[in-house]
Amino acid sequence: MSYKHNNLMAMRQNYWKDETSPNVQVEKQFFQHALTEHGIFDTATLDDARYFFFTLPSIIIVKGYALGFLDQTVKQMIFMYIEANKSELMKYHDVKIQFHM
Repeated sequence: MSYKHNNLMAMRQNYWKDETSPNVQVEKQFFQHALTEHGIFDTATLDDARYFFFTLPSIIIVKGYALGFLDQTVKQMIFMYIEANKSELMKYHDVKIQFHM
């Protein structure tokens, strides 16, 4: 693993372990709601949201940390990601991310 990957994984783990921040709890509920709303799961659980969160591309994680995952720009990126990877997410597959800049 690269240095950069280790830092992003630590960010993801620290975020998900945070059970005291009200904002993080609301954002976790948002992930659950987004998965249900987009038809990924009938009723998304917290475990489903965790799986989803750990599949998010690094750009969404970094922007989510900076702006909050409920920021309109970040939400739009999340929704685009869900739609682009819907079948893989429904099957709990690892999602390979490719970016075009």
